[in-house]
Formats: sequence, structure tokens, C-alpha cells
Amino acid sequence: MINKKRLLATFIDLVKIDSESRNEKEVAEYIKKKLKKLKIKFYVDNSHKKTRSNHGNIIATIISDPKLPTVVLSSHMDTVVPGKGIKPIVKRNYVTSGGDTILGSDDKSGLAIILEILEIFSSGKIRHLNVEAVITTCEEIGLLGAKYLDYKLIKSKEGIVLDSTSPERLVIKGPASDFFLIEVNGVEAHSGVNPELGLSSIKIASEIITKIKTGRINKNTTINIGKINGGSAINIIPGQTTMSCEIRGNNEKTISNQLGIIKKLLARTEKKYKKLDKRASIKFKKERIYDSINIKRDSMLVKRILKTCKDLKYKIDLVETGGGADANFFVKNGVNTVNLGTGMREFHTKNEKLILKEFYQSADIVFNCLLERVD
Repeated sequence: MINKKRLLATFIDLVKIDSESRNEKEVAEYIKKKLKKLKIKFYVDNSHKKTRSNHGNIIATIISDPKLPTVVLSSHMDTVVPGKGIKPIVKRNYVTSGGDTILGSDDKSGLAIILEILEIFSSGKIRHLNVEAVITTCEEIGLLGAKYLDYKLIKSKEGIVLDSTSPERLVIKGPASDFFLIEVNGVEAHSGVNPELGLSSIKIASEIITKIKTGRINKNTTINIGKINGGSAINIIPGQTTMSCEIRGNNEKTISNQLGIIKKLLARTEKKYKKLDKRASIKFKKERIYDSINIKRDSMLVKRILKTCKDLKYKIDLVETGGGADANFFVKNGVNTVNLGTGMREFHTKNEKLILKEFYQSADIVFNCLLERVD
């Protein structure tokens, strides 16, 4: 049974440890020390060589019975900024920060729940599904820890990521994400001496921006131009402008069609400006960030979670999200993974809170759904 006092104390310990992305070593040492004390086997992978973090992912394993299924429990160690010197304040119904930093419930609430469950299971007195706890780095800067995890080392075929808001929401569906870069090349010239010899890349880019449909394209597809860089000085006609963009959606055909529309626009625009100067060019580059999630309602873990919530009289809905999480990379690599909320609210802001009732409820759901039972 979940020890609420211990669970909260672990969470407070964790958020007091600075662990902004790529600086997870100190919190990793805390986790490893706890695992060693509980005599739980773990190893650290070499993902740091690619993520450029100061620590790798931690994978801890507890085997109850080799004949039973093995499942992943996952959360991430890193936080967004400002995440240094967090001073958690425990109120009656929630935990918040002092107001100068985030709280770090994303995702140290999930991490605390996993450590609590590992501690209970480490006694060997409870029969449960086998657990692979995968604790990742660099989630907040592109899911890098999960991206570079060696999935050959993971035996589980299903998993739970604890990295969402309410435990009354079980995320079983989410979009794929493609990053695309538009590079516009004009011609530099002195803006005061001979501007007529130049061709402004910013002007060309602005024309493109006005013609790309952004925001919500349809119910399940979004496009965003998130970052623009251009020019080198106020007295130089800008020669290059880049636009960093993203498209998200759960229908590959729609994603392909929308990117096709954008490519045709770029081709037409390039042709137009090459007539003014042959040196003008527009380049397009695309990279898949992560694949979509679409977990079946009749999967083993979804059924277990639904039954657990019914038995415990907890409300829970199967939902779709527009965001990404480590679950996207688990799914891509053959581990069908859902995302359960932990009670975090207003995360990534200085007003962040962890709702204690929901925090304990999330832990209760995960613990009970992992208990070995005869359905």
C-alpha cells in the first residue's frame, strides 16, 4: 500500500535537487543511492554521449515472477528553467514553489511515484508484474533520453509514462511531430549605398509566412512557425533568413499533404525571385521528431488500469493529447505506452502546483494495476 508520507517526502527531496536539462547527475546520484539501499538492480546507459547530458538514463528492474508480464514505468529526471534553488512549499491540498522558480512536478512527481512503488515491491512480499523502471534525461529538450535509449535492453512490450496532468486522464492517443526548416537565401548589399543590388531574404520570408496556414489545420493537425532568424546588421540587406517550424498530426496522409502544399508554395516563390536575381534560393529540410501514439483500448495495461479505477471507484477517461512525451519514443520502439497524469498543474511556470489528492491517486492506480491478479 502507498505510504503517502514517504511519497511526499521523496517528492520534496527530488525537487530540491537542481536538474535542469543536461544537468541531471545530482538527482541521478540520489536515485542510484536509493536503489542501492533497496538492493534493486540497475544500470546506466551511454545515452549521455548523444544527449550531451552529464548522466545517462537509469534502468532499474524488479522481477517478481519470470512467467508474468514485464512492464515499463517511466518518468524523466530533468526540468525546464528556471529550475535552480527550488524551495517547495507544502500547503494543505497542494505543493507549490516560492514563486521565483518552477516547482518541478514535471516530472519529479512521476519519479517519486516510481521510487515509492519500487520500494514497496523491493520487499519481495507482494506478487506483482515485473517492472522495468526507465528514468530518462533531457526529456524537456526534445525527448532526447528516450530517443537515444538502447531499446534492445528493454524486455517490456507495454508501459506507463507518468508525465501528464490529472490521473483522471489516461492518454492513449497523440500526434506525430515533424520539424521542418525553411532557408531563404537572398542577396546581401549595403542598405544605404547600393540597396538596389540586394534582395532581402526577410522580405521573401515574410511573403512565405503570410501564405502558410498555421495554427489548427483540422481537428488533429497543427502547424507552427516557432522561430525566425534573419539578417546580420541594420545596414545590410539581409542575405539569409531561416524559419524553424513544426507540424503535428496523427494522420500521416494529412501531414504529407500539408507539407506538399508548403513545398509547392516555396517552389513558386523561389521561381518568382530567381527572375529578379538568379542567386535567390529557398531550401526545405524535414526531420521526424517522434511518431504518433495510438494504443488500443483492449491492451493489457489499459484494461488493468480501467479495472483498477473501477475497483477503487476512481473516475478515468481515455483521451487524446496534442503534446509529446517519452511515450512517443517507447511506442516507436515497440513498447506500447500510455501516459497517466500525476496531479501537476501550470507546469513550466512559476505558478506550478502539484495537487496532493491527485498525486496520491495516481500512485494508488499504478500500484494496484501492477498487482498480480486473476481476471
